[in-house]
Amino acid sequence: MVLCLPAGGTATDPDPGETAKRDVELATAWDGTPAAVVGVGDGGWKAVELAAANGGLVERLALVATPPLDGAEPRMVSAKTLLLYGSRDGGQKRATWWKDRLGGRIEMVPGAGDDILERVWPRVLSHVAPGSLRK
Repeated sequence: MVLCLPAGGTATDPDPGETAKRDVELATAWDGTPAAVVGVGDGGWKAVELAAANGGLVERLALVATPPLDGAEPRMVSAKTLLLYGSRDGGQKRATWWKDRLGGRIEMVPGAGDDILERVWPRVLSHVAPGSLRK
């Protein structure tokens, strides 16, 4: 299962065609079973908290354009983490803020701002559900 936690709490599949190519189930509520977690925008903070509190059940975490919060420090996670940001509007600085606290891999989208979810969705799925691409 891939748990997708978007900013604002409203979730839709960013690219149903891409998702259909993989054997994954998208959910917006966690049922306590092992899951990969995707946090988008401010929803990334909830994703990090979930991964930190349930380390044995969350093996992979992807944050997409998640901003740091003034004075807030995320809890450490053991999940393999991918940080995806657009290169505009301070994306590298925000990605580095997260990397310094959680580790993980930063990937930037050249010339893009925060609205990158549809563009990076194939990469998100390859990270949170490796080996799930149907042949």
